[in-house]
Formats: sequence, structure tokens, C-alpha cells
Amino acid sequence: MQGTASTLHFSDYQGQAHEIACSGQQGDAFETVRFAVTTFPSFGRVFPRRAACTGATICDDVFIVTPLAEGPALAAELKQVLKQDLAFDLDVPKFNCFFPGDRINDDDHARDLFQNDLPANPQLACLSGMDACISTTGLRVAGVPIGNGE
Repeated sequence: MQGTASTLHFSDYQGQAHEIACSGQQGDAFETVRFAVTTFPSFGRVFPRRAACTGATICDDVFIVTPLAEGPALAAELKQVLKQDLAFDLDVPKFNCFFPGDRINDDDHARDLFQNDLPANPQLACLSGMDACISTTGLRVAGVPIGNGE
């Protein structure tokens, strides 16, 4: 089934039947490897052009650590490159940005600065829904801190 379009049929915890179009199975270890090998070259092309930015991708989770001035442009470029290379739509609300530093140490303040930057640059319009996962205190996956000793 790897890479083959199919329909996944399943029932949720309440017994409700669902169907979703898919090309791989969540939880299949090989699917994770296949996804990584497919997408990582695209990420690898973008990050070297932005020396102030670093990032990590874990399965289908993407994290960037960047100065606030660089973050929106990097995120917009990643979204564009993934669409061009793979016809992959980056789910912007799931995208995580970590803006470290002494000047911005409040998530709400960082989110406001980020959102204020978007209307000023039409190239960033694709990021308008990206305010949910902006952090100044560290990266989290499903609420779990990553790499900060918690």
C-alpha cells in the first residue's frame, strides 16, 4: 500500500465509521521513513539559504528556531518549496516556531509581532493561520517539551 492511493476505513472510539483518502498508514514505521526520505531534501535545500535559522523535522512535525525577523520568510519559503516539489500542503496551524532571545520572552507578544508582520508583506499571506504554535520558551510536541530538560 506504500505510496498507493487508497481509502482507509475505520471506526472511532464511539463506533462511528469514517473513510479518509490516504497513501500510507499512520503508525507504519516504513511509512515514516518513506515520508522522511521524500520530504527532507526539500527542507535541506531551504535551510542553508538562511544561516540564522535552524530546524528539525520529526516524522511530519516541523520545528524552526529562528530570530523573529527571519522566521516568517523561512516558513513561507518552506511552504512554497514543499508545494512545488511534492504537491504537499504544509498545515500551517501545526507548524511550530520557536523565537529564542532576551528581547521577546512572552508567547503572546511574539505571536502579536508575528501576526503584525504578515500584512506588511504579501509574500507571507500563506502564513495567516500560523499563530497557534509560536513559542518563546521552547518547543513542544502535543504539549510535551522537547530539548529543554523538562
